Order: sequence, then structure tokens, then C-alpha cells
Amino acid sequence: MQPLSYAVFALALFTSNAMASDDKRFMRKGLETLYLQELKAYEACRENESEECSFSEVYGFLRLLELNLPEEKTAPRYPTAAQRAGYAAVVTTELTISDAGVVEDVKLLSCESGFGDADLKLNWRHDGRYCGKFELAAKDALTSFKFPIFPLELQGVPRKQLWRNTFLLQGQNSNDINAQITDLKSSQIKKIQKLSKAKDWSALEEYAFQNSEENNAFLYYAADSALMLGDGPLAISRFTQFLKNGGHSYWHFGVKAAAITVSHYYELGNDQEVVDLARDSLLAKYLEEGNVISKAAIADALLKYASSLTLIEKPEIAKALGILEKIKRHGQLYGGIPKGLMDMVNQQTVNIESQIIAIGKSRVRQEEQG
Repeated sequence: MQPLSYAVFALALFTSNAMASDDKRFMRKGLETLYLQELKAYEACRENESEECSFSEVYGFLRLLELNLPEEKTAPRYPTAAQRAGYAAVVTTELTISDAGVVEDVKLLSCESGFGDADLKLNWRHDGRYCGKFELAAKDALTSFKFPIFPLELQGVPRKQLWRNTFLLQGQNSNDINAQITDLKSSQIKKIQKLSKAKDWSALEEYAFQNSEENNAFLYYAADSALMLGDGPLAISRFTQFLKNGGHSYWHFGVKAAAITVSHYYELGNDQEVVDLARDSLLAKYLEEGNVISKAAIADALLKYASSLTLIEKPEIAKALGILEKIKRHGQLYGGIPKGLMDMVNQQTVNIESQIIAIGKSRVRQEEQG
């Protein structure tokens, strides 16, 4: 084979770099176009007070555009009375931000408070105790935030940002919950442990199901026992109900149920059920912090969730990309994810980015012609 001349090699390299540069420009234009599209849909939804509106895609595209995080921020003051009482809280707000990145308005959307981990929120309450004080503290801090200046292409359009302030006392985060947390009585836990150790799944299934209306954790044990007895359909039905009853508030239990049901409904082609069950799950957090369920199983469930997000009636492209990025980052830093699975993650990422680039190209042509 004849070696390439320097001139031909240089031309090939220049062409490759130019194409990469164009793709980067088209990618950003595509992201900006999709951000504006999602913002418009969100604002239309907010005008209809009867609807529950998701900000997920708006935030997702801001994140992909690297415009979502403040350049300057102030930590909120922890309310003294709440701190003494041991209460934690999560306050969600909607910020209105100027093109210059200044917070012009803070609208309080929700507050949940309770004891323990802020992701599990086990037995937390909406508008719970001390929420008024938590909301004031969050609002005071947020007014001093400074976000990146909006690029010229986006200036003049409304700029919204949802912000989640988490008030957490030392020792209450998820680093302390790898020992499964449940709110069962000690006598009930002892009986479950005794039947589990004896592998008496029939007795455990009967005991758990009889008590499943008393506490949602029993429904998990009823589902898991059915699985051990080989009754897959019954197990899936119970795991599904467990999650819909708030099962995500249990660390290992909620993640295991999510991983099992997501895989099941994905194989059936029921993408909306996959999304509904995975949306509030702690699968992504477990990929980083969990220590019982295999990382391969968690990554597989997350990949299926990301894929289903692109296939539902209202696709969530930014969220799907964010999930795929988390899987890739974890695989690169820590391993534990099979090569075949990583190949699928990379291919799915390329497919989504190609669609965004195509949208950007179309938008650029429109602007050049108009």
C-alpha cells in the first residue's frame, strides 16, 4: 500500500477537524432549539393549573448547554428550631432569571420534611413541620445566586430554572442507609429473618401477604417470596404495586423491585410503564452508592429506562442522555459493567446525539435561508 502524501494527509485531517467542528456547532444549535421547544411546552402547561408539569427536559437541556449551575451561590441558613428537632427537608422552587444571570423572582413550589435520608423520604410529609421556615431560608439564599450569562441566541426568551434545596443534618444521608431501612416492628423483622434463614418461602409469602395492607414493606417480602417460589407473574404484579405504593422509599428493596420490573416491562415493549416505575427510583444513585445489587444489573435497568424515555409519546431526550452519561462515567471510573452493555450505552448515545445534530443542521439552514 502506498503511503499518503503529506498534502493528502493534511487535507484529510483538516476535513475531519472541520466536520467535528461543524458537528459541535450543530449539536449546540440542536440543544438550543430543543431547549426552547421544551420551555414553551412547560410554560403552556404551567398556565393550565390542573396539570402536573415536568421541568425535567428544560433542566436537562440547560445542563447539556452548561447553563444550569450557578456561578455564585449562598448556602441557606438551617432553621434553628428544625435543626434542634432533627428535621430535614427538601424545598423546590421555580426561579426566574435574567439574561445576565440574576435571580429576579423565586416561586415556592413544594416542601417536604421529616426525619432521615432526603432521597428516601420515608414517612415524610408534604408541607410538613417547619416547612414555612425551610421555605423562607431557601428563598433568602436563592435571591443571591448568579447564573451564567445567557448566550445571544437565547437572550430575550423567558428563563426559568427549578432549584431543589436540601436541608440535611449530619448522619442523615444515603451513605448511612446501606443497612436496609424499614419501619417494621422488631418482632416482625425477627419473624421475617427466621423464615428467610430457613428458606421457608411459602410461609414467608403467606405471612407477608396477610400483613401487606398494614405496611408496604410486607408487599415487598410477598413479592420476593413469590419470586423465590418461581411464580414470576405474581412477583412482578406485587413488585409493581409495591413501587406504586411508595416502595422507592426503601433503599435496596425499592431498587431491586425497580430493576426487576423495568426489565420485565421493557421486554414487553411497555415503555410508558418502564418510565413510570423508574422515574422516582434511586437506580442512578444506587449505581454510585449501593453495595448489594450488582452494578451490571443496575446499569442494565438504567439503559432500558433511557431507551424507553426516547420511545414514549412525549420523548425525554435530555433525561435519557443524562442517564447514559452516568452509566458511561461509572463504567470508565469504576468498571463492573460488561463490555457488551457499555457498547450498547455508547451506541444509544451516538444515536441520540445524531438526532440532535440533525435538528441543529435543519435549524441553521432555516436561519441562513430566512
